[in-house]
Amino acid sequence: MRILGRDVTDVVAGVATSIIGLLVVYNAWEYPMGTARDMGPGYFPTLAGVALALLGPGIIFVEGRRPVDEKPEYVHPRSLLLILGSIGMFAALVGPFGLGPATFASVFLSALADRTSTLLFATVLAFCVTGFAVAAFVYGLGVQIPGIRW
Repeated sequence: MRILGRDVTDVVAGVATSIIGLLVVYNAWEYPMGTARDMGPGYFPTLAGVALALLGPGIIFVEGRRPVDEKPEYVHPRSLLLILGSIGMFAALVGPFGLGPATFASVFLSALADRTSTLLFATVLAFCVTGFAVAAFVYGLGVQIPGIRW
């Protein structure tokens, strides 16, 4: 189905992205912004919300040019469950075990969502991303999440 010459899926995705962005800006508006040098708690959410709101029309106008006869790519249920499971795994593990184990489990599961991925590739990728995440966020930026909690 098409709306104004655009695929309805792309129109809905663009509008939803813009609405989410505007809601983020609306909710972040009550927090102090600060400056680029001394950011307040509302600075990043406001900028992220504006970026989402501006991304919505881009989704509509760029992705909406897809030919009518082109079918959307099929998403296998296994892949969908692994991606959603990786998000849930990160949320479940980051508090009790720290950033390292949560990142490893999340990246490992999401790498397995690709049907061509092997266990070796998923493991190596998970180790590399975990090492970078712990080094960058825990040691580099000083995020208040421990790298590993026993």
